[in-house]
Amino acid sequence: MRLSASLALSAGVLTALTAGAVPALRPVADPVCGAPRLALSAASDTEGFELLGSDSLEAGAVWEGLVRLAPGTHERVWFDPDVSKLGRRFYRLESRPPLLPPPTDNFALVDQAGRRREFMREGDARAVVLVFTDNAHLAETWQAVRPLEQRFGTNDVRFWLVNPADTRAAIAAAAPATGVTAPLLHDAAQLVARTFGAGTVNEVVALDRTYAEPFYRGALETRCIEPGGTSQAHLAEALDEFLSGKPVSVQQVRNHQASLGLGPLPVPGFRTVIAPLLQAKCVTCHRPGDIGSFAMTNHAAVAERAASIRRNVLEGSMPPWHADPGHGTFANDFSLTPAQAAQLVAWLDAGAPKEDAGDPLVESPPPPPPEWPLGTPDKVVSIPSQSLPATGEIPYRYLLVANPFNEDVWLRAASVKPGNREVVHHCLVFVARNITEFLQVQGGLGGFFAGYVPGMEQVAFPAGTGKLLRKGSFIVFQMHYTPSGKAATDTTQLGFYVAPAPPPRELVTTAAYDTAFRIPPGVRDHQVVAEAAITRDSLLYELSPHMHYRGSRMRFEALYPDGTAETLLNVPGYDFAWQALYRLTEPKRLPAGTRVRITGGFDNSEWNPWNPSPASTVLFGEQTDDEMLIGYLNVAAE
Repeated sequence: MRLSASLALSAGVLTALTAGAVPALRPVADPVCGAPRLALSAASDTEGFELLGSDSLEAGAVWEGLVRLAPGTHERVWFDPDVSKLGRRFYRLESRPPLLPPPTDNFALVDQAGRRREFMREGDARAVVLVFTDNAHLAETWQAVRPLEQRFGTNDVRFWLVNPADTRAAIAAAAPATGVTAPLLHDAAQLVARTFGAGTVNEVVALDRTYAEPFYRGALETRCIEPGGTSQAHLAEALDEFLSGKPVSVQQVRNHQASLGLGPLPVPGFRTVIAPLLQAKCVTCHRPGDIGSFAMTNHAAVAERAASIRRNVLEGSMPPWHADPGHGTFANDFSLTPAQAAQLVAWLDAGAPKEDAGDPLVESPPPPPPEWPLGTPDKVVSIPSQSLPATGEIPYRYLLVANPFNEDVWLRAASVKPGNREVVHHCLVFVARNITEFLQVQGGLGGFFAGYVPGMEQVAFPAGTGKLLRKGSFIVFQMHYTPSGKAATDTTQLGFYVAPAPPPRELVTTAAYDTAFRIPPGVRDHQVVAEAAITRDSLLYELSPHMHYRGSRMRFEALYPDGTAETLLNVPGYDFAWQALYRLTEPKRLPAGTRVRITGGFDNSEWNPWNPSPASTVLFGEQTDDEMLIGYLNVAAE
């Protein structure tokens, strides 16, 4: 092995390459492995240094990065595990600018238990360590990570295993089989792995939670292939330095493990791929006059917001669809598939290029948002005009409106149109023939006739169903207003769509709910459970969770009379600003005696950016700074 000659030659070149710095590279014997260890030292306040290796000195030889030292004065001993199989190795040390952070400051993934893990909501962690792996190597990964978690977890370091290679179902099965107790996250679109440039098993990225920047990436550790030989705990050394407040001296070490099989992604065309994707998934809201934060009227409007779009996709906040794909399929699912998300981000990362050809967003603009999404109603009723203050809490307003029909009518839809979206937080509509019936609905806890909440699409009732509006009943609007900072008015309306014939089944909105909970101050995940009984053989068509600012997750489960259970819907990341109605692709049969259980989680900590008062104990209440736990169900008796 020509190590000394290689080093001598490299050192001669090195002096010329790093004028003004004091680098050194020398061999250190390792009698067990037979692999040389290299003593690296360099000093520069502005530049780092990278050790490169090659198995040839011929012209055109490939030099790969092996170890990267941060700016400053550092000394490290490192060994190259490739030497023993290559037979010879040449090295050189070159100056490098400091590493730049990846193009993201937040991301979120779902773990093996269906819980959403968002980087920016781990604010009480000093560091978050991502360890990339796959199911084939999961046991090996956990064996290496578990001692580190036990050692550093007490210092507020989170360890997240990230799997970009396997299916969600396979991941959920592999975690308990290998005893993994840390979060095992499914990187379905491989966006997190690609963002951090991770492509091998046991490759790690250690992130400073305060500044959202990596302070170490690469090999978790390096081990000699010979038993009892040299091993180096690169991640542990980096964490020791980081937690002690010292600069992390080794920023990156090449990982020598198996590939995760993440090949390069071609940059998709704007005209052929990206524009049609935006038109199908985004433009319906992001058009002039609609609820999107900006209008995607042309390529330039999209390109100038590339960074925020990328962040929204990695967070899973856009498109705003929050159902966990691991449970249930839904007819109104408009989320990006993993392949679509990967294509969109690849295009954004390439600089949002556009071909010389025209712009489909300009050539085929969407129609303006309709006044009534379901078409002109057969009948419309309006609440009396409401005057609203600029500030303060506004108690719920219950407004009675006359029934516009003189006979019983079956409705195929009932659509609420808020008069002023800036102040209408939500509107529930009830139908009652007397005060007793009205009291039975308990202000919405027992269900409602029609409703509007932010994000709930106004749609017709499911096929084969309808709601019966009886002669002599009266209409009650429950209006929840939130001041916008200026005095305002509102005249919300309800449109009725009459069915051409009585439907086979009557649709009823019911709910599971709890009102007796107490959420302690500062708690990250306070769990509340409630149930609703299904007393008749029924078909379940739709589900909708409702909580307020502290609501973070909700799961719907069917507990069947035979003792089995099934998750109907899991919402790992509940969004108060976008409360969707989830319509099952096929209605689910719930036999009499079934109980529908909802499990909600509340984040009352300071790391919840929407939390109005982390220091408060929170109870059930109507105002948005109170809380609710309601799981609505749209069902029809068989």
